[in-house]
Amino acid sequence: MSAVDAPARTLTGSMPVGVGRGELLAVARRLVGAPEGATWWRGRDLVAVARAADLAASLPALDEDQEEPRLAALVMAEVGMSIEDTATRLGTYDRQVSRWREAAEAGRA
Repeated sequence: MSAVDAPARTLTGSMPVGVGRGELLAVARRLVGAPEGATWWRGRDLVAVARAADLAASLPALDEDQEEPRLAALVMAEVGMSIEDTATRLGTYDRQVSRWREAAEAGRA
C-alpha cells in the first residue's frame, strides 16, 4: 500500500526525550541481531530504518521486500511511539502496525 492509500492524518506525537538517531540505529541493530557498527544487515538498510523512525528526518524509501517498513515500525514501538503515529509516519494503516507488533511479541518477527 502506498502513502496515498493510507488515511490522511498528521503526527500528533513526538520522539521520546533523549531518543536520537544513534539510539534508533542501535535498536534496529538489536532487533535484527546485527553487530555493533553495522549499517546494513542481511540486505536491510539499517540507517534508512532509523531515519524512518526519526520524526525529525525526511522519510526515506524503505524496501518492502526486505521488510524495512516492518522493522521501522518495531523500532518505533521500542521507543514508545504510538501505533497511530507509526502508521501515519510509514504511510500504512493502524491495523498493519498492530499486526507487526503482535507478531513480534509472539516471537514471529
